[in-house]
Amino acid sequence: MRSRAAIHEDFVTRFHFGERPAPTNAQELDAVEVELKSKLPVAFREFMTRYGTVYTPAILEEISDNNIDHTDIQNFLNPKEAVAGTKGYWSAGMPDDVIGIATDCMGNMIGFRRQAESSEDAPVVFFDHDFVEVSELASSFDEFLAWYLDHLKGQLPNG
Repeated sequence: MRSRAAIHEDFVTRFHFGERPAPTNAQELDAVEVELKSKLPVAFREFMTRYGTVYTPAILEEISDNNIDHTDIQNFLNPKEAVAGTKGYWSAGMPDDVIGIATDCMGNMIGFRRQAESSEDAPVVFFDHDFVEVSELASSFDEFLAWYLDHLKGQLPNG
């Protein structure tokens, strides 16, 4: 079984486009928790404080080229975008128990359900703004990232 650190590193190595972004600092994530009245899962906090706002536009191309029926992920939001985006989507119909941490290519929100207590990991949910529906994508953040590693090639070294 892959470790969390290996899943996160492999995901960023294979799918991030461009220079690696600066890591998000813990204080910025603390501010997200205060603003959205929710604790973020440890797995997500570890990812963001190590890698920051990862940008993965090639995931859509690979999913489309291979006719895979799965949500793409385009970018992880910086803390200010996560707060503003979540609050904006709440006013546009997203249930207020969902907080956004990333978007797909169509601007749909990927995130977590709000939680009062800190947890090691949490299910990842998808808010479809066209149908105003929430569905679960994965039972954990690590599983969410691992799906892409297990089903897509990404940008493999030397290839």
